[in-house]
Amino acid sequence: MIGLNRSSKTSMKYCYHCNRKTQGEPLFCGFCGRSYDIKLCPRLHVNPRIAQVCSRCGSHDLSTPQPEMPMWAHMLFFLVALGGGYLLILVTGDLLLALLNPPPGPDMPMKLVVIGLVLALVWWGWIKLPHFLRKEIHRWIQRRRLRK
Repeated sequence: MIGLNRSSKTSMKYCYHCNRKTQGEPLFCGFCGRSYDIKLCPRLHVNPRIAQVCSRCGSHDLSTPQPEMPMWAHMLFFLVALGGGYLLILVTGDLLLALLNPPPGPDMPMKLVVIGLVLALVWWGWIKLPHFLRKEIHRWIQRRRLRK
């Protein structure tokens, strides 16, 4: 029974500049070299993204942070999660009620099982959606910036 309670979750950071993930809790993206939501001086003092000068050593040589996620993207994620989750809960409730009191018909139980399997697949997709959606929105923003 050794190691059964050990968590296998690995921390990752996503860079909105180069669209890549870096394992662990790094200060910089391992691919493009940008910092994650902070500015760092050469001595690695942490400063807010809006800093012009390091607050500890006064250095003007600060790192370039990755681009911020736009506010509309945050709002979109919230609305999609709220609306889609609510709809999935309603459909799942209807399926459970139909399973408890099945409508008449010889092949109706099989139809309910198929609907349940499809619903389980949609739930799985819903759990994975925010990451995929975030990645696609960021790609769309990058393409739009390149066109300008």
